[in-house]
Amino acid sequence: MRFHSVLLLASLCGINGDAQGLRSQDLFRFRSVSDVQFSPDERHIAYTVLMNERPGRPYSQIWIMDVATQKSVRLGGEKDKSSHPCWSPDGKMIAFVGGEDKQQGLHYIRADGSGETFLAEMSGTNSPLPGQGPDFTWSPDSRTIAYVSSSAGPETQGAGGDPMVITRYLYKPTASEGLTHFNDNKRLHLYAIDIATKQLRQLTTGSYDEHSVDWSPNGLEIVFASNREPNSDEFFNYDLFALKVSDGRIRRITTTESAEYAPKWSPDGKSIAFLGTKRGLTDRETTMEDTHAWLIDSDGSNRREIGASIDNRQHALRWAPDGSAVYVSYQERGNAHLARLPVVSGQPEIVVAGVGSVGEYSIGKDGAVAYALATTTDLPELYLKTGNTAARQQR
Repeated sequence: MRFHSVLLLASLCGINGDAQGLRSQDLFRFRSVSDVQFSPDERHIAYTVLMNERPGRPYSQIWIMDVATQKSVRLGGEKDKSSHPCWSPDGKMIAFVGGEDKQQGLHYIRADGSGETFLAEMSGTNSPLPGQGPDFTWSPDSRTIAYVSSSAGPETQGAGGDPMVITRYLYKPTASEGLTHFNDNKRLHLYAIDIATKQLRQLTTGSYDEHSVDWSPNGLEIVFASNREPNSDEFFNYDLFALKVSDGRIRRITTTESAEYAPKWSPDGKSIAFLGTKRGLTDRETTMEDTHAWLIDSDGSNRREIGASIDNRQHALRWAPDGSAVYVSYQERGNAHLARLPVVSGQPEIVVAGVGSVGEYSIGKDGAVAYALATTTDLPELYLKTGNTAARQQR
């Protein structure tokens, strides 16, 4: 089957409707696609469009494409901000990050675009934390969302006083904050909120940062990444942990001197896929090594690498719906391709290759792939591949 429709990117050619060609003010009219995700029944695709036509920072909006009718509709108003759409497992709702002022944070909306509801504020930290994964995840019964948000750390009060007392090795924030700012000393923790009652529960505490969350298929645990070295400011070493939802107990899944990122439960819950490295403890700035795809049994045994045959940096790990393979994007000579890595045996299958960079993507049960692709002439656009045919989705 070949699909056409839904592009939300202004063409470089004829953008002004005259023969003047591209002008500097046209840059503010460019739009690009990201956050691509199939609905559970694969009849719709949620994605975001990055907008830049008004003063201030670029902002994104969520759109929903009906695959059968080849039509797209925007969720929310014309000027609303929304990002990171995530379908509930039953397909009836979409959680997302959006809103303004005091209602900026976690929201959900019905799949038909009605009933938008604010759930909870979500805040971050300016502390240098490389490699963070998803900020929220649905429970398998679609009743609860676990999410990541920050709270004041033990050093916060002293660092805000007069005189200012600095006790952390990482007293400066990320480079994007500028050279005159200081670390806000916040810590990232896990929270859970009930959709029906809005009852909020803090799941973790302490002087650690927990993030990159994924809920287990049986609903009993939430896997996450955290650096729990004695001096986590000085040595960078993410490991994987699982939190038991019923009582908050945390068990350690990995205990290595290398780094593990972005864990994802297998569809049957028996194993966890993640991006990982091999080298020992490194400094805080970087692991100095390409990440590859790995698997580990859910009890922490049988850690094995499945991405070694592609000797390039790998990103954006996803499971095939039947659990037979793991998908990754990887960098090669200025391009970003998409590959399928068999879990048991076999050679990698290159799913999307050629000139361009694959961004966010989603895998369907029949092997269909919805993805954002940026080429040498265009910003990221939405594509849908079924079988050996890939079609750009245009509007």
